[in-house]
Formats: sequence, structure tokens, C-alpha cells
Amino acid sequence: MVLLLMMSLTSFAVADDAEDTEQDDVEIDEETQDEIEIMPYPHGAQIRLLQLEKAITKNIARGTEIIAALQELDVNTTDLEAILAELELVKEEVQAADPNATDAVQVFIDLKADAIELSKEFRDTVRELVDEITLEALRERIREMTYKQMQNISAKIQNRIRLFNRNQAQRIYKLFGETNMSLQNGTVTREQLRQHMRTQLSNMSSEKRYNLYAELAQYKIRTRIQAHASIDNATEDFQERQEERLTNRLRNTQGGQTGVDERVKAAMEQRMRNRLNNMNNGNDNDHNGGGSGRP
Repeated sequence: MVLLLMMSLTSFAVADDAEDTEQDDVEIDEETQDEIEIMPYPHGAQIRLLQLEKAITKNIARGTEIIAALQELDVNTTDLEAILAELELVKEEVQAADPNATDAVQVFIDLKADAIELSKEFRDTVRELVDEITLEALRERIREMTYKQMQNISAKIQNRIRLFNRNQAQRIYKLFGETNMSLQNGTVTREQLRQHMRTQLSNMSSEKRYNLYAELAQYKIRTRIQAHASIDNATEDFQERQEERLTNRLRNTQGGQTGVDERVKAAMEQRMRNRLNNMNNGNDNDHNGGGSGRP
């Protein structure tokens, strides 16, 4: 019963290390679905967008270090620099996303897919440029680095997590009819909450426990239905939105200052044009009986 209660209230203690996991699959998988489930709650969307921003920032920092090391070896890094330049544009779009917007889940899914795709392209390109021994040396060099630029965003994430946890704890206590328990600004731990629930449940009548169980089951069903509805909305016309984002980035790059070298800018624009051409060819195939274009 305690375990069901903890699970039903959706990620009481939100971890801030999910972005360290390499993920190349752009499917709306179980991990992404779990991430989406907290987004309708206050501070939930802010947490996910900040975590995505942090993951992208970390990949850019790692990529920059790899490029610097390869340049020391006189390796042509133009393609890698172009990928990072576009990843920087994705990061700016994440920073500009409104966590309170009705399409926040869709934006999160779209930009996460873009970031995964570009990060995978970067890793694959590195493997084409250097041998495995050099690649392992690069990994070791990156492992030894610390990124001071992560500290500010990490502090923001932890602040939102504390606020989110406080709200979740309040909801749990209200299920037991308690509203005045001190929540210590959201610092209560999972174990403290679990022990408190054990005590409360042991003092409940069988009928009250049954009613609580029924309420939790209904709540979990509603949460899952809402998550699936968000996923369905986000996957609808996914390829069209992807093409639109890429077109906008190309237009903005051509018409404004990007802060990157002209050589890198030209390579980035060419990469975008090539991908747009591939998308258009894929759309032609879809009209002739191909796939749906969903991620």
C-alpha cells in the first residue's frame, strides 16, 4: 500500500542525473513518458526543460573539448563545429520555451529529439575521424573535467525540485487529512514520507484503506491517460514540425549573426539544407505509400 502510494504520486523526489545517460533513440519511450508525467504539475515542466538545457550544455562543453583536442592533432573539425553550432541553437530554443504553455510537452519532446539526433551525429562523426585509441584518450580527458558553467543551472534545477517535492508532499499529507504538518520547505525525504505513511495506514480502518486504494488507483489511471494523450498530441505531425524547426533555424542563420566562424556557418547551413532535402524526399515516399513520419 505504501509503495502504491509513493508510485501513484508521480516522482516525489525528482533525480537530476537522468541527462548523464546516453540516449540515441528518438522514440517516445518509457523514460520520456515518465519525464512527461510530472510536466502538468507546478514546477514539473520547468524541471524537465532545465534538465534538458543542462544535458545539452554538458554535451556542448564536452564537444568543445573534443574539438580542441582534435585540432591539436591537426584534424579537420569543421563538421563537428557545425553540429555543435546547431546544438547551440537548440539550446537557445529550450531556454526560450514557456513551461506554462499548453504545448510545453510537445516542445519538450521535439527539442529533446533534436538534441539526441545532433549528439548522436557528433559522436558518429568523431568515430569516423579518429581511431579507438585516440577516442578513449579523449574520453579520459573529458572525464577529468569539471564544468563550472553547470553550477548555475544545477542550482536552478535543485530549487525547482525542492518546490516540486514540497507540493507533492502536501498532496500526500492531504490524502491522510493532514494540512498542518511542517514540510520544511520541501526537504522531507522519501524515507521520512514512507515511514509516516506506514504509521498512518496502520491506524486506518480496513474500509478507509480500501477507499484510499481506490482513489489512488483512479488517480494513477488519470495520470497515465493524460500522459498518453500528451504523447499522442506530440507525435502527431512530428515530421512536419521537425521540418518547420529546421527551416526556421536555417532562415535565422542566413539572416542574422550566429557568433560562429563563417566557415562553420556555411557548413551548418549546408547540413541543414541536406537534411531538409532528405525530409522532403521522405515525404514524397510517404505520399507514395511510405511511413507515417511519426517518431
